[in-house]
Amino acid sequence: MPSVRITVTVGKKTLPIEQVTDRRIATAFRAAGEDVGRRLEAILCPVHRKAATNVRVHFDARGAADLQYDSCCEKLGEAVGQALG
Repeated sequence: MPSVRITVTVGKKTLPIEQVTDRRIATAFRAAGEDVGRRLEAILCPVHRKAATNVRVHFDARGAADLQYDSCCEKLGEAVGQALG
């Protein structure tokens, strides 16, 4: 599974998931981030047969997620968009 960097906005600060002290929040967001990583692992670029790299998921104060990643080309981005909706 690709490594997923997870950050969370708590109050006015953005923290890495490892620094979130509320276990309920940390557990839920860590699980969501790991799920994204597992799903992305199965998606390969149809042209280059490569997966997404440098995967980042940020959860804002309302819990909305922002997924970012590096891709080899636009076709991988399209494949990710179709798979994850």
